[in-house]
Amino acid sequence: MTALAGTPHSTVHEAESLTDDGLRDLLAYPDGLQHPLFRANFIASIDGAVTLEGSGRKLGTPTDRRVFGQLREVADVVLVGATTAKSKPYENLALGPDAQAWRLSRGLAAGLPVAVVSSRGVVPPAVLSNAVAPPVVFVSASADADARRVLTQSRAHVIEIADGRVASAAIREGLGALGLHRVLVEGGPTLFSQLVSDNEIDELCLTTSPKLVGGPARRIAAADHHVEITMQRRGILVGGDGTVIVRWARY
Repeated sequence: MTALAGTPHSTVHEAESLTDDGLRDLLAYPDGLQHPLFRANFIASIDGAVTLEGSGRKLGTPTDRRVFGQLREVADVVLVGATTAKSKPYENLALGPDAQAWRLSRGLAAGLPVAVVSSRGVVPPAVLSNAVAPPVVFVSASADADARRVLTQSRAHVIEIADGRVASAAIREGLGALGLHRVLVEGGPTLFSQLVSDNEIDELCLTTSPKLVGGPARRIAAADHHVEITMQRRGILVGGDGTVIVRWARY
């Protein structure tokens, strides 16, 4: 885990008053990172549901969608589990010219790769064939030999983990060895729950959607034991559509 220092910031910013570059600057990771910082991004209803009628996207708002995109634009890599990687958006995390210019001016690469955690080595071919920003794949050495062969013959940077489970600490170590320190964790809930359970989450950008939904939806994290990660507010964004986004950082 990455320890964060400095005075907490709870300044409230109105999203509509910020330019795209201003929002990128506000969301930027700390300078001088020597180790990966794991920042997660999730949305929940006012009553804590992560889905509405089975879909997290139905909780979304214009403010959340804008911030979602710009959280990607300030990251070195987007970290997801195998199930989430099947979503079409992970085939190519394309960035616009303005975002690329902002990144290059601050020493980031123009392209944004995805890192996929798959113990079984099952990754969508479209993700593996990304030539612009080749993916990183964490796979267990005990995975099926044919699956591992497909990975090694692809464009992906493959990191084999000796144990059956791809441990959170191994993910952090592997990304650090590649110099990918600005890590945006987009889920799904299984991977995020693992990272929380292993005490490996450094920041959480939590969007509260202006909706009460009830129903059986799960929390953003679930585990068979309790973990206490004390955090403090580092910033609050509010949108005219009722959205509230709080960035929480490890205390």
